[in-house]
Amino acid sequence: MVTIGGCSFKGEQGFEVINPATELPFASAPLCGEQELEDAVSSAQTAFPKWAASERDRRAALHACANSIAANSDELARLITFEQGKPLNEAVSEVAYAVEVLNEYAILKVPSVDLSLSPKTRSLLLNRPFGIVGLMTPWNFPLGTIAVKLAPALLAGNVVILKPSPNAPLSPLLLGKLLNKILPAGVLNTLSGSKELGEAIARHPKIRKLSVTGSISTGKSILKNAASEIKSVTLELGGNDPAIVLADCDPKTIANNLLDSAWRNAGQVCSAIKRVYVHESIYQKLLVALSEQIPNYIVGNGLTEGVRIGPLTTESSLRRANGILESVSRSGAKSLRNSQSKQDSGFFVAPSIVYDIDPLHPLVLEEQFAPILPIISYQTIDQAIEWSNQTNYGLSASVWTSNPSIGYEIAAQIECGRVGINGHRRAKPSAPFGGFKHSGIGRELGIWGLSEMCETQVVNIFR
Repeated sequence: MVTIGGCSFKGEQGFEVINPATELPFASAPLCGEQELEDAVSSAQTAFPKWAASERDRRAALHACANSIAANSDELARLITFEQGKPLNEAVSEVAYAVEVLNEYAILKVPSVDLSLSPKTRSLLLNRPFGIVGLMTPWNFPLGTIAVKLAPALLAGNVVILKPSPNAPLSPLLLGKLLNKILPAGVLNTLSGSKELGEAIARHPKIRKLSVTGSISTGKSILKNAASEIKSVTLELGGNDPAIVLADCDPKTIANNLLDSAWRNAGQVCSAIKRVYVHESIYQKLLVALSEQIPNYIVGNGLTEGVRIGPLTTESSLRRANGILESVSRSGAKSLRNSQSKQDSGFFVAPSIVYDIDPLHPLVLEEQFAPILPIISYQTIDQAIEWSNQTNYGLSASVWTSNPSIGYEIAAQIECGRVGINGHRRAKPSAPFGGFKHSGIGRELGIWGLSEMCETQVVNIFR
């Protein structure tokens, strides 16, 4: 059910939600349109003045929201697995991450800034809420991405209209229902619907801020629709993250970590490793080490114990992944696959390592969003850095070496928002996250994420 003004209802029209492990519909979600949007905007406008007035109350509400999510963790996690497909243990971790983010923002210290340069003038820098903020979130992390956007938006004093992806709307809608038992009516409004609803949110003149996670094409569409109202936009878009493996690495030591960082959530992670550049001197050894790990990545329904790779979330994702594998085969490149991954139904694709592939092949240059990992041999570090920077993406990267000092020097030459040395996953939620180039605009998490949800105002006091 959607929630507007603190009231939850099913709506007059709906759409089916598919379980990607069975390819069968198992529930429906309301199909909201412009009337529901107008109702949500009206409700948010009414709630805004009182909500913006007390930071203390907002911090207490964030803690209470975190506690509610934790108390309903099992139900939320199972719903994520049903609608999105990821293994249940990963869904449980996602819910725990949402709790962590809300609690982090509830205690985040917001520094006051005094810009005074003269005894005759005092200048203060203030953070003011936008008012109504529109949040649009993806299907790959339906709860985690909400928490990353919602917590700073609420702490800043904004009121929110949330539209989750139609491919995984149920856990966000349940979240909205739970949090509306805590938040004042109208502070959080949840609407499910199609692409047209998202476009209407982007265009609406009373929604002054947008925060969106999605593909690059989605980001371009959002910018186009928001342009007429000159509104502030934060975008976290796609990634094609490189991993550079230096000659001093032990392939057996890093193989499992590389695959974990590439194949979590069936490779449907913006900041997953999407391509590996390995020095030619250890290329064959790394291929052997990776091939030995493949059987450990059990494919199946995410509710089955021991499964490490669930289905892709949508049928279109499966078609795209199969098209990539066919293109790889035609190109003459070779692949290693999990031969035990065949399922009777569901949007499953065999986890695959691709090698002896052209560095300019589309699998290398584009974001695959599937458990298909190309391994490319390089001769010099300069070549690896050049190849890492040759795409329009710039979200994350990693450098693997026994010498962190060298890793740091290489990291400074990679064009992206975050670089890991001997690791690739996201750090604490207090660290900023965002990309260079087409991978996004702005930053999320920590004080940087809060700043994205605020208007900056300078107050000059003349004495």
